[in-house]
Amino acid sequence: MLGNLPGPFRGRGGGHLDMTLRHPYEDRKLTFDRHARPYPLLDTFLLEELLSQVVAADETPRLGDSDELTRVVGRLTRLSPRMTRRRLSAAVEEAWRG
Repeated sequence: MLGNLPGPFRGRGGGHLDMTLRHPYEDRKLTFDRHARPYPLLDTFLLEELLSQVVAADETPRLGDSDELTRVVGRLTRLSPRMTRRRLSAAVEEAWRG
């Protein structure tokens, strides 16, 4: 998500995420390369909002279902950057709950 910020976060190279996965709990370090160009701010907001809502609802196992995630992302691609933050948040909730 930091790819849209100015300064040292922008540019080439890679990054990593330290996380704990599933049961039994396993610590993992996932490495990745940066995308060729920054993601649009709307996409960054939608990802952050989706992750925040799913984690708050304790529904994180749903993120591991590729069919479910494809359905949710398909609904989010139709959203407009002209929508208010409140409407975008409501649309994200409707996309993953519906």
